[in-house]
Amino acid sequence: MGTKKTNMQVILIQDVDNLGAANEVVKVRNGYARNFLIPQLFAVEASPSNLKQLEEKRKQRSSA
Repeated sequence: MGTKKTNMQVILIQDVDNLGAANEVVKVRNGYARNFLIPQLFAVEASPSNLKQLEEKRKQRSSA
């Protein structure tokens, strides 16, 4: 019996080598996100509220 390996979306808070730049939405394995990226403050979960905040941040930058 194998465990199901699923992915989750996260928003990167800072640049992560070989993954992406800050403010990018990326898909990673659940374990990588929960055990490394989120605890080390490299990323936050891409929840609807976090995605909305990211979109607002992008709008502010484009209008500035």
